[in-house]
Amino acid sequence: MFQRFTIFMQAYKLRNFSEVANTLFISQPTVSVQLKKLEEELHVTLFIRQGPKEVISTEEADYLYRQLLNLRDEWDHVLEQLQHIKEKKEVCVIACSNTCATNYMPRIYRDLQDAFPNIIFELKQMNSDDVMKQMEQHEAHIGLIEKPLMHETFRRFPIFEDELVLAGKKDATQWLMRESESGIYYYNQRFLEEQNVHLPILKVNSNALIVELLKQGEGLTILSKDSLVPGIPYDKHYTYHRLFYCVTRTHPATSQINDLNAYIEKNMH
Repeated sequence: MFQRFTIFMQAYKLRNFSEVANTLFISQPTVSVQLKKLEEELHVTLFIRQGPKEVISTEEADYLYRQLLNLRDEWDHVLEQLQHIKEKKEVCVIACSNTCATNYMPRIYRDLQDAFPNIIFELKQMNSDDVMKQMEQHEAHIGLIEKPLMHETFRRFPIFEDELVLAGKKDATQWLMRESESGIYYYNQRFLEEQNVHLPILKVNSNALIVELLKQGEGLTILSKDSLVPGIPYDKHYTYHRLFYCVTRTHPATSQINDLNAYIEKNMH
C-alpha cells in the first residue's frame, strides 16, 4: 500500500505516468497497474487520461492527496521522534521569500532558537509563490512571504511592515526589475505606470545582485529600504508600504511546531 500511495502522490504532482516511472525508477506499465489496483481498492476513479501521456485528477484524487500529505506529516513526525527520542528534537523548515529572508529572519532567528531549543531549524530562501508551493507540498512547516497569498488550509497573519523606496541615481538609464513572481515586482510595475517611466528594463532575479548594481551606479528600482547599503542614494518622496506575512498550517498534535506557530503570531510582529 505504501508503494501505491507513493506512486499516486508522484502521479498527482507530475500528471504524467512516464515521468512518474522515471522519477521512481520503475516501468510505466507498473505505474499504470498500481494506480489501477489502488482505484479498485478505493472504489473511485483517481485520474482521467488527457492525451497520450498527460492525466487530470478527479475530486477524489484531490481529496486523497490532501489526506496523504497529512498522513505523511504524521509518519515523518513519528520517524523524527524515533531518531530524537532521547533529545526530544524536532526539525522545522521555514521557507522565506527573498526579502523576508534577508531583512526579517535575521532579526527573529535568535529569539526563535532561544524559545524553542529542541527545534532544529532549517531555513530556505525563494520567492513568495515558491514558498506557498513548498507549504502546499508539505516541504516546509512555516512560510514567510511578502505577498498576500492565501490557501484554504493555511492560516496567514501579518508580522512586519516593510518600507519600499525609489533607489538608484536619478540619471540612471535603465530600470532594474525582479521577475513577475517576486513580491517586489508589483510595486516596480505600479511605479512605472504611475510615473509614466519608460526606461529600458534589465530583469534581475536577485535582490542581492540588484544591490550590487545600484552600488555601481547602475539602474533605478523600487526596493526595500532595509536592503540598501551606505552609498546607495534613494528618494524619500517615493515610498510604498507593504506587509510581510507568516503562513502556518496545523501539525501533529504532539509537534512543538504548533506552539512555535502560536509564539510567532503572538510575539513576532
